[in-house]
Amino acid sequence: MKDKNKLIVNLLFFLFLVSFFSSIALAETDSKTLATKTIKFEKDTQLIEWFSSTNCDECRIFEKNNFNSNYAWINWFNSENDEIDNFARDDTNRRLNQFNVSDYPLLIINGDIHEFNKNDTVENWNEILESSVEKGYQKNLVNFSLEIDLIDSTNNNKANEIKLYGEITPLSDLHNDTAIHIHIVENIADPDGSSARPMISNVLREWVPKTDFSVKKANTTEWEYSLSETYLESANINLNEGDSSRYSIVISVHGDELENSSSMHVLAVNKTTLPSIQEQAKWSNFPLIILGNVVIMVGICFIIIQERIREKGLPLLEGKILHSKQNEKEININIKTGNKKVEILDVNVNKGWRISRLKNLPSIAVKSDFNLKFKVTSKSGNIEESPLQITVKTDVDDLGQWMMDIDMVSDKNE
Repeated sequence: MKDKNKLIVNLLFFLFLVSFFSSIALAETDSKTLATKTIKFEKDTQLIEWFSSTNCDECRIFEKNNFNSNYAWINWFNSENDEIDNFARDDTNRRLNQFNVSDYPLLIINGDIHEFNKNDTVENWNEILESSVEKGYQKNLVNFSLEIDLIDSTNNNKANEIKLYGEITPLSDLHNDTAIHIHIVENIADPDGSSARPMISNVLREWVPKTDFSVKKANTTEWEYSLSETYLESANINLNEGDSSRYSIVISVHGDELENSSSMHVLAVNKTTLPSIQEQAKWSNFPLIILGNVVIMVGICFIIIQERIREKGLPLLEGKILHSKQNEKEININIKTGNKKVEILDVNVNKGWRISRLKNLPSIAVKSDFNLKFKVTSKSGNIEESPLQITVKTDVDDLGQWMMDIDMVSDKNE
């Protein structure tokens, strides 16, 4: 048991050192993940791209009328069509060039263009959107899984990078223009910072199309892309102002099968808010609390078990004075062993007494009852002057050496 105890103590000490130095090593790494999230691509999600101006009241009504969790909605703005250009992005003009259109407002549903007449009302827009969504469908041509990490690359507990990574597998040969589109949108934004104008939802802050993956059937690409601190700053994206969840990410795959090289259908799309740094920071301490409680409980259980082992293994000693005369007492020590073998190493008395010589001190088997008789003599000649205490030194198997005291206060069992 002594060896086992040493092993347990050494193991606990080793785990402590590993934990300590691991925390130091982690603290010294160049980057760490502050929050993470998984994007699941649902087939009933529709990609709605809405090109309008911030001073268009009907456009805001249209957006409000069609608030739907199944819509991955993106609001695009540019300087040419917006007198307030806080939301204007060069990305908008690049996207319009892809469609080869310039009229505003413009509605794109799952990659299909819907231009409006000048006399169309909001009700007409609503009908067009509703009917187009009902007719629309997504071709099942890709499997796409994606994770989002918010990274702190400067070790100041502030996110300055968005990392996207996952797997994309075409289920058919796709044409070479097939692309993954990354959109970062601000969930609610103030057009001019005055709070006087209606707030606008799903405002595009960054758009990045990527074609760095295989378009061959069944060829899986381990895909990864990061928006660096410089990239985010240029897009006016601050993940640490308020909370990161005030932004969302819309991921879509646009393309078609190899024989349809001019078609750019939406093959997969979904939208999700960025993972909340504040929320995950709260939960990140929870495992440490659990671990601390587990360690405490294990320690308590270990102590209880050890006490139970000692309780069952240590012998029970009872002392009895058999006879007393003048300056001498005859003593009997009854020793009852538990589930451990016991060896009697020595028997001594306290100051003022002298013990008779004991020969061949016994080794007592498990579950045994043994009587050890001997005589003690008072050095003063008066057995009543000083109390008698007997100390028995034992060696118990697996439990080590123990000193046991017996106070002989009377001629009765103690």
